[in-house]
Amino acid sequence: MRAGIIGLGNMGGRMAKRLLEQGVEVGIFDLNKDFVRSFVELGAEEAESPADLASKFQYIITVLPNVFIVKETLTGSEGLMKGLKPESLLIEMTTSIPSVTKELSGMLRKEGFRMIDAPVSGGVKKAEDGTLSIMVGGEERDFDEAKPLLSLIGQNIFHVGESGAGHTIKALNNMISATTLAATGEAMALGVKLGLDPNKMLDVINSSTGRSFSSDFKFPSQVLTRNFEVGFTLDLMVKDLKIAMSMAEEEKVPMFISSASFQLWKHAWSQGGGNQDHTAIIKYIEEMFGVEIKG
Repeated sequence: MRAGIIGLGNMGGRMAKRLLEQGVEVGIFDLNKDFVRSFVELGAEEAESPADLASKFQYIITVLPNVFIVKETLTGSEGLMKGLKPESLLIEMTTSIPSVTKELSGMLRKEGFRMIDAPVSGGVKKAEDGTLSIMVGGEERDFDEAKPLLSLIGQNIFHVGESGAGHTIKALNNMISATTLAATGEAMALGVKLGLDPNKMLDVINSSTGRSFSSDFKFPSQVLTRNFEVGFTLDLMVKDLKIAMSMAEEEKVPMFISSASFQLWKHAWSQGGGNQDHTAIIKYIEEMFGVEIKG
């Protein structure tokens, strides 16, 4: 199997390494030549441009910072559309704006090309061990074709609907994740302020109805240990929340709880914390409560 990857950052780089470890012939393109050199040393094949990559590999994966970079990577003078073939399949794994995803997919279809959107959830650790959750939008036959490749980097792989559906559920999932992390942080901070032991609080929460991925994983492994190593940045979480809130605005529906959560995230972001891991939102909550949630 052969696959080209554009974008070798936190997630794309780990996906590329995982595919190499699974015996896939991997082509790469990234503007950061240090990243490129490190993967060439691992056995990846460097492409001169996105067009060059598309001309050599049937499956092209894009994992880029935002949809506007994706669009430029597709349509630029050396873009993917200059090298794609009818049998090519673009697997767009950037967390993106669903309406723009639909636009790009329609543009590709008019030219006889194929695309699915396949954002992921699980962070860098799951990217490393190939256990990501992948949510796919697009034609079912294209999903079926891509699934063997996706199964090398993901454990839970879902076809969720037509083009744009993958990016839609990704934004909504992250909205829930952000809200539960913030709500758990406030509850834990108040408990500490009232004299409760944070370890015992988590024991109770994780055996009760307040349990979530945040309480079950993020708090024990990152907050209580004060290990805020950067994986998924606060900047990226705010970007995803903006996407979710813009979808609600387009549909003219209120999002009372999520909007309140969004204000907290924007506050932390406005304080210059964008490059920190998203779990650093807890530090801003702690500051407001005058406590530290430490194991």
